[in-house]
Amino acid sequence: MRALAEFIMRGRAQACAVGLLGNLFPFVSPATIGLVTLRKGSGEGLLVALWAVLPLIVTLYISDSSPLLTAVSVASLFMMVVSANVLTWSASWSWTMLSCVVVGGFISIGLGFVLADDVELLVAEIGEVIAKLAVEPSSERQVLVPVPQFILGLVAWVLALSAVVSLLLSRWWQSLVFNPGGFQEEFHRLRLSNQLAVMVLIAVVAGFYLPTEYRPWVLLAAIPLLLSGVALIHHVVKTLQLGGQWLVLMYFGLIVFSPTTGALLVGLAFSDSMLNLRSRLAAIKNR
Repeated sequence: MRALAEFIMRGRAQACAVGLLGNLFPFVSPATIGLVTLRKGSGEGLLVALWAVLPLIVTLYISDSSPLLTAVSVASLFMMVVSANVLTWSASWSWTMLSCVVVGGFISIGLGFVLADDVELLVAEIGEVIAKLAVEPSSERQVLVPVPQFILGLVAWVLALSAVVSLLLSRWWQSLVFNPGGFQEEFHRLRLSNQLAVMVLIAVVAGFYLPTEYRPWVLLAAIPLLLSGVALIHHVVKTLQLGGQWLVLMYFGLIVFSPTTGALLVGLAFSDSMLNLRSRLAAIKNR
C-alpha cells in the first residue's frame, strides 16, 4: 500500500491514472481522490475525481447501466473532495463523519427528486426479486416491501459509509508516506464529544419509532457512533496488548451478526463519550 501511495504522490499524471483505473477495485479511486485532496488541495482532488468519473460516464452511455446507480457512484467520488476538506479544516473526525452523514443524506434526497422514475424502477425490480425469493408467499409472515424511502435511505447510508471508510484509507496512505505510525494513534483517538454523541443517539433512538421503511436512515445516523465504537475496540486491543483475533471477531460479528454487534459498538462508543472509558482504562493499566 505504501508503494501505491508513493506512486500517487509522485505527480498529477500518476494520481489521475490510479483514479481512472482504481474503479476496478473497491475504495481505490475514492481513496486516491481523498489522498490528493488532503495533500494538494481541492483543485487537484477535483481533477483526479474527473478522471475517476470518466469510465462511469462512458459505461452509462455504452451499456444499459442504471442512471441512478451511476449517479450514486459519481456522487461518492466527489464526496471525497468535500469530506477531505472538512477533515483538513476541522482536524476532527467527529465533524468529518457528521458531514458525510449530512451530505450523503442530502445527495440521496436530491437524487430522489431528480431521478424519481429510476428510483421507482429500482423499487419495482427489487420487489420482483423479493417476490420470487419468497418461499411461502401465502404465509402470514411479514415480507419487507421496498419503497422509495427505503431505497433512498440505503443510498444515503452507502454514500456516507463509503466516504468515511475511503477517507480513513486515504489518511492511512498519507501516514504511510509522510508520518509512519501516525494513523494508528489518530484512529485510536477517534471519539465523539458529549454533545455530539447525545445528538446522534437521540436521532438513532427516535428513528426506531419510525416505520420500517425508514430503518436505513437510522443506520445512516448511527455511523459516527458505530465507527467510534470500532476505534474504541482497536484502542482497547492495542492498550491491553490483546491478540489480533479480537479484532477479527469484531469484524466477523459486524458482518454476520450486524444488528447485535452494531448496537453493542454504538453503546460502547456512547459510554466512552460520556465516561471517557479510554482514560479509565489507561489509569487501571498504569496502577
